[in-house]
Formats: sequence, C-alpha cells, structure tokens
Amino acid sequence: MPNNIDFSKKVKNIKEIEVNPKGWINPLTIEYGTSEKVYPIESYCWRIKGTAHAFLIPIVRMDFISGGDYVKHFEHVLEIFREDYTSWEEQRIEAPWANEYRRQYKSFIVI
Repeated sequence: MPNNIDFSKKVKNIKEIEVNPKGWINPLTIEYGTSEKVYPIESYCWRIKGTAHAFLIPIVRMDFISGGDYVKHFEHVLEIFREDYTSWEEQRIEAPWANEYRRQYKSFIVI
C-alpha cells in the first residue's frame, strides 16, 4: 500500500524542487522535508506535489548516494518507480495497493 504521510503534521522545513524524470509528464514539483516521527533517525520524506504517497530516506543516506544532487536523485528514483508501475499495469494487478497507486499517479506517468 502507498506510504501516505500527512506532511502538515509529520514533516517540517518543507521545500519544493522541480524535476523532469523520463516517462513522466514534466515538470514535476517535488515536496520534501525532514521528519523524525517516521523513522527513528532524521529522514527526508518526499512526494510529488498533488499526491499523498511519500518516499522516505535517511538524510545521511540521501546525501551519500546523491552527492548533494537532489534533482538527479529524485529523477532516478521516479524513473525506477515508473518501471515498477508500468510492470504492474502490464500484469493487470487489481490489488487494493495497485489501485491506490493508479489513483495517485495516473495523471503523472506516461504509459
């Protein structure tokens, strides 16, 4: 099931950044901020503006793997997520979690 996090209650210092991942209707606005209430260590929670599903990553890990290039990181993760999403569509998965992803992302992903 999508990881829906209430940004108004659990995320602070929210910033926005524009990204252009391949296979998506671009540009996308990413909202991201810090949270100590989701993971036991300070983490980034991020999502595409207009969706409720949040991706989570410890800040130290994100800084390490992104080298500080957050745009590149967000685009890379979304391109991989799109591959998964299109695979679920090709398999015609009808589980509640798949339907929730469809509802949230159908207007953002190019199939």
